[in-house]
Amino acid sequence: MLFATYKHCYRLLLCMSLGYSGLVFAVTAPVRLVTEAWPPMSFEQDGVPTGFGVELVNMLQVSLGQQQSIEVLPWARAYSIASTTPNVLLFATSISDERETHFDFIGPIATSKITLYAKADDSININQLSDVNAAGIVGVYRESVGAQLLQQQGVNALLVASFPQQSAKQLLFSRVRLWCQADLAVKHILEEVGAKESAIKPVYTLAEIRLYLAFSKGTPAETVQRWQTELEKRKESGEFARLYQKWFGTLPPPLENQIFWHKTD
Repeated sequence: MLFATYKHCYRLLLCMSLGYSGLVFAVTAPVRLVTEAWPPMSFEQDGVPTGFGVELVNMLQVSLGQQQSIEVLPWARAYSIASTTPNVLLFATSISDERETHFDFIGPIATSKITLYAKADDSININQLSDVNAAGIVGVYRESVGAQLLQQQGVNALLVASFPQQSAKQLLFSRVRLWCQADLAVKHILEEVGAKESAIKPVYTLAEIRLYLAFSKGTPAETVQRWQTELEKRKESGEFARLYQKWFGTLPPPLENQIFWHKTD
């Protein structure tokens, strides 16, 4: 009887142990890391991912015991993967009505102004969004927040590219009159296409946005919370601010901490 009782207790402890191990695995299972070529936030240099967002995500994942490689993909592909597959981290992205149903967001990790740019010698004057339709074609890249903002406001004269560098070239070669881009990335994108900032000028700001790390629906809430906790630690220690200044100079880093859980039907 004593031996039978012992075996029963052993099995119970074993089941509890396996159940606990499964819980830990659900919390700490590595997430797939996807981003886009959007310097200085994320891009490849000699085939190696780099940029502010890449360095931040690598810093956080090491603390969480994860060593996943970061995939730098076209934005539309990265977004498609993250919006249809559980356990994926997409960065960096703003929050929109559509995205709120697909992702949990932590951050913010950066702020940026979505701006319309024209060639420096263009006499264009835009005072309100309704002036944009009459101005000419706007270059945007696929699934970007700028493209979504313009479409929502009824701006239909859009030339959609797969990469922001293509839109920059279209402006420089006068194939579009305006280029819609987040200001954080403009300098680096122009450098990539062999142009200087003096070649263009900002003519209208559509919105100021905050950028986040976005976890796909189906990612365990515990995983999202642990990433947020690690991000908070980096902000409190000053590491986040130092990394931000390395990539964005004197722009002030966003030091508040937020989690936005995805909306349910």
